Amino acid sequence: MPARILVVDDVPANVRVLEAKLLSEYFDVSTAADGPSALVQIRQSPPDLVLLDVMMPGMDGFEVCRRIRADIATQHLPVVMVTALSDIEDRVKGLEAGADDFLTKPVDDTALFARIRSLVRMKMTMDEWRLREATRQQIGAVVDARPPSLADAQGARILLVEDVEVTARRIKDVLASDRHRVEVVASARDALALTEGKDFDLILLSLTLGSDDGLRLCSQLR
Repeated sequence: MPARILVVDDVPANVRVLEAKLLSEYFDVSTAADGPSALVQIRQSPPDLVLLDVMMPGMDGFEVCRRIRADIATQHLPVVMVTALSDIEDRVKGLEAGADDFLTKPVDDTALFARIRSLVRMKMTMDEWRLREATRQQIGAVVDARPPSLADAQGARILLVEDVEVTARRIKDVLASDRHRVEVVASARDALALTEGKDFDLILLSLTLGSDDGLRLCSQLR
């Protein structure tokens, strides 16, 4: 079954372009011209991923994303913001609103499809995990039914793969200030060895690792 993608944009030409690209890759596409109608569609027929324009009249993409994250039924829905904005402040605002990723207009096809497939795979994994937890509850197993919150993200176990010592130290200091537990390695071999024995919540991986191929390491970790 193809992934269901909701495209939200108030400019009809932008919608047609994205819709044509997605249909050519056999995705199931629906569209919305504004934030309120998008939220209605999401509640009535949840998609697998939302491609959300930022600059829309009335309710902008940031507010739409915040409302998606505030609803327990949709808070795990992947949201990719499609925007002409390139300032760091705008991207931080989007991340704080709950966006999973960003695409800059004009949208590059390779980046578009890579992000969609990656996030849809992650959603499928999370859907399976939640289904298992629901089944455990039904059969009487003891589980923590509380919905996750932003507070749960503190104290994460993070592996940083970075061979530039100054960069690694700077990133580690920033993460440690938010009470995350960070381990640093400088090579693909060390990263693979460490992940065999420990369970990390997040891996931050440099694509430039001396003689190692960062993309190959990412594939091996998957």
